[in-house]
Order: sequence, then C-alpha cells, then structure tokens
Amino acid sequence: MNEDEYAALVGRLTDDTLAALAGAEGPDDREDALWSAVGEFVPEMDREVCEAVLDHADATPMDDLVEEVAAMRDSDDAERVRAEAFTVLLQDVNARVAARDGYDPE
Repeated sequence: MNEDEYAALVGRLTDDTLAALAGAEGPDDREDALWSAVGEFVPEMDREVCEAVLDHADATPMDDLVEEVAAMRDSDDAERVRAEAFTVLLQDVNARVAARDGYDPE
C-alpha cells in the first residue's frame, strides 16, 4: 500500500462512517459509527498492510489502547502491530470525518 492507496482507504472509511452517522443521535452513536467502519477493515489487516498503515498514517499509536488490547488477548507481536495500526487508522479516519462533517474529533 502506497501513500495514495492509504489516502483512498481513509477516504473510503470516512465515507462509510459519514453514512452511518446519518442516523446517529449523540456522541455514543458517533463513536460506534467510527469504530464499526474502521473495524470492518480489520480482517484485511495482515502484517504487510499494518506496516503500510503505520508508515503512512498521520496519527501515532494510542499506547494505552494498544496495551489494553494486548493484555486482553495475550497478544503476540503481530497482534500488537495490528492494534497499533488500528488505532492510527481510527484516529486518521476520525480526523477526516471531523474535517468533512464539522464535529469535534475529541
């Protein structure tokens, strides 16, 4: 995955999130829409994809969430890299949704 492909992925997941937000009522629904859209991509996140996501992401891994996932799943290195990639992708999509839709990304 190159930089343009990563940007297209973030764009697609942003579109999916915005479509789900159409019926959202409040911050919990907004968060669910984001996590659901990005979560749909997780099965495609093999090691190579995860490393590409980490290379091209604007965000940095959310260490506390990565540690929580690692502890819950007794994670190996591959799962830890997947958790890091998931958290940066989640943040990049959230920032793009905020830029398009105007909600506060925090």
